[in-house]
Amino acid sequence: MQIGHNIRKVRELKDLTQNYVAQQLNISIAAYSRIERNKTAISLERLQQIAAVLGTPAAVILNFNEQDVLSPAASIQALASEIRQLRNEIRAGNNRSRKKNPAS
Repeated sequence: MQIGHNIRKVRELKDLTQNYVAQQLNISIAAYSRIERNKTAISLERLQQIAAVLGTPAAVILNFNEQDVLSPAASIQALASEIRQLRNEIRAGNNRSRKKNPAS
């Protein structure tokens, strides 16, 4: 998957510089450039940080479609999907905790 390429396209469509994004992430421009060039693997946490800086849901970056980036409705739909997924993960985590600690 070309996540770095997708990140670059979203950044360019948002008219942001590599320097700006790197500063927001508190990393060097060189490190950020390696992300965009797919020279460095990124964690889900880092992807979410980049998405926040770009003002775009991570799902839009992962499933890049230029229209999604430009369409607020598509971004809202992708964000709602992310929220549902996170809610399900939290519920699953809570259920596991209850099974481990039945008294709580």
